Amino acid sequence: MSSFRTVLVVDDEDQLLRLMKRLIERTGRPVLAAANADEARALFKKHVGDIDLVLLDVTMPGGDGAEKLLPEFSAARPDLQVVVTSGDAMPPSLEEELERVGGSFLRKPFVPKTLLGLLVEKTEASEEPDASKDAEAPEETGALPVPTAVDPS
Repeated sequence: MSSFRTVLVVDDEDQLLRLMKRLIERTGRPVLAAANADEARALFKKHVGDIDLVLLDVTMPGGDGAEKLLPEFSAARPDLQVVVTSGDAMPPSLEEELERVGGSFLRKPFVPKTLLGLLVEKTEASEEPDASKDAEAPEETGALPVPTAVDPS
């Protein structure tokens, strides 16, 4: 079983939100689902100590997608694993923020196997010691982490 306690999925596309929730639940992980930024903020605040991974949609109604939520969530939980999803290109500022927090990018549409593979990758990353917090780490770990672009094909 993974070390993840809870995954928060944030997407305004109802069918995709339900699909991601079901897929992740089948792995045995608890899942919280939010259809908008307000729900996401409320769930994150309530479960901040339990959430270890967040899947964030880039574009959501009201403009409060990943570009606004990612900095908020990572400020509250610097160790948070993050995957940003979108069918479009990421804005440069979001790309920089995602790189800063060591997150990954998952392009929509994606196949379930791709999502689950990325979930396993993030699980393994969370189980490794966090070298980014150690001043000596760059010599041992090499280059800084960059967003993982996952192509569904």
